Amino acid sequence: MKKYAKRLTALALAALMVLSLAACGGNGGGSGGGKVTGVYLSPAQLGYSNMRPQYNYYLTTFDQQEITLMDDNTYCLILSSACFSALELAESTNDAKGNERTNYITKFYGTYTSQVNDLDEDLLDVTLSTPTRVVSSYDQIYWLDTDNWNDDMGKAVIPAQIDPSTGAAVADPNATPWTAEQYLESVAYPETTVQLNTKTASFDFTPGFLVQG
Repeated sequence: MKKYAKRLTALALAALMVLSLAACGGNGGGSGGGKVTGVYLSPAQLGYSNMRPQYNYYLTTFDQQEITLMDDNTYCLILSSACFSALELAESTNDAKGNERTNYITKFYGTYTSQVNDLDEDLLDVTLSTPTRVVSSYDQIYWLDTDNWNDDMGKAVIPAQIDPSTGAAVADPNATPWTAEQYLESVAYPETTVQLNTKTASFDFTPGFLVQG
């Protein structure tokens, strides 16, 4: 299973790179100039959905999280997701192929406090504030930045209505575009404490950081 996860990771990362959303740098949520002091990755989280019998395929979703800490006590959390249908993993090689469905990356910016764990000096207990800025790219369909908002972004995130006759999601062309504040409130998580392993530059996948599209 581990070798399959590695192949899927490579496939997902290749897909996510086309979104062209730069990795976190030292901009501390858009206002600071902090230097990166550490980058930490979560393990890959794999999910499967069987679309049969309505459709003749299944979906495999790859999710990963990354936390970047800056020396001005700001952070950037990246949530990335890549979805494939009809994924095939070779038994004897590292080959993997599938039909790319959707990919998105969301970056959350905020401030943090930290202290070395009392029981293990390799562990850093970090408390991330509720984010104050969100930047997101959804499958190259739209791009969002709550610090540089416009009506096109506001229209892209209006919740769709459900057609009661078909069950399909339908956009309302007459709906008022969302504000940056509305969107930020809809995707922001509360203050959260995570444990970072400074020796392995890793942390446990955190379900509380919901990947948003």
